[in-house]
Amino acid sequence: MIVIPIFFKIIKLTKNVQQIHLDNKGKFKILTITTGILIALSIPLFLPHFEHGHGIHTLIHISGIILGSFLSVVGAITYLEYKTPRVFLIFCAFFTITVAEIVSAANMLFVFFPSYSSIDSMLTHGLILMMLIFFSIGIFRRD
Repeated sequence: MIVIPIFFKIIKLTKNVQQIHLDNKGKFKILTITTGILIALSIPLFLPHFEHGHGIHTLIHISGIILGSFLSVVGAITYLEYKTPRVFLIFCAFFTITVAEIVSAANMLFVFFPSYSSIDSMLTHGLILMMLIFFSIGIFRRD
């Protein structure tokens, strides 16, 4: 997957930055940019699903990807600011749920696994379970 090497390159580039701080205005800008880019990318991909009556299901996936991406970016920036294991685990939880939504939406678009197959469901639910595990460890961890 391409995202993980890019994340480590970003960490390497921002290693010399003393402090990265986001106020609500900065977070809103990130949400706006993330939403705009992902909606622009998803319109040509998901438009046929809207036309065939799967609009609500498609909107749920798109919304999950947008919010998960936003929370992953904010989580990564917060981790770079505080560098605590608890924040890293929360970032991992956000990233995992984003990957689960992407896998589920990609399977809806390209049908890697047929809908009667339980592989897609197992994969998605496994990633959601990983997210919950990351959150649980992050909550109970003492720094």
